[in-house]
Amino acid sequence: MEQSKPTAFYQRAMRYGTYLGIIWAIMYIMVFNSLRIPFLGTAASVLFICSPFIAKRFATKYRNEEYESGMAFPQAWTFLFCTYLFATLLSTFTNYIYLEFFDQGAFQMDAINIYAEVLKTPGIDEAAREQIKMIQEMISQMSVRSMTISLMNSNIFSSLVLPPVIALFVRKKQLL
Repeated sequence: MEQSKPTAFYQRAMRYGTYLGIIWAIMYIMVFNSLRIPFLGTAASVLFICSPFIAKRFATKYRNEEYESGMAFPQAWTFLFCTYLFATLLSTFTNYIYLEFFDQGAFQMDAINIYAEVLKTPGIDEAAREQIKMIQEMISQMSVRSMTISLMNSNIFSSLVLPPVIALFVRKKQLL
């Protein structure tokens, strides 16, 4: 892939990745607080679903500004991959900061308490009860670092799967 301005390419990917990372950070903060405020779960779901469309919009804007004659699939894929990579770095950093310094275990306690309420529900069979207890134990043993790494792994998976799909819609055939 030849870039006429590789520095501008990566600067643009970094800028749009920062914007996408901010959106993801807001989404994760909503998820962390959704156990106390259920509406935030719905809002986080909307941001999650809109995230690929926002990334497509960023890539299309870049394509229209930099490639008048068209943008090939490899260029679109590389741009989107870099954008997602920068978004992953920013959201991982903000997730760690939020969970370590602002949340201070509230999300974990809320999740454990919800599962405790589920255990009080009459009619739950013993196998389901044991699974819920195992989930409670797993949540209680998770550290901020392990939760952050888990979320980062999810974002990396998204960075590998979504950019090629989105690039199919962003590419534009070159005019002859």
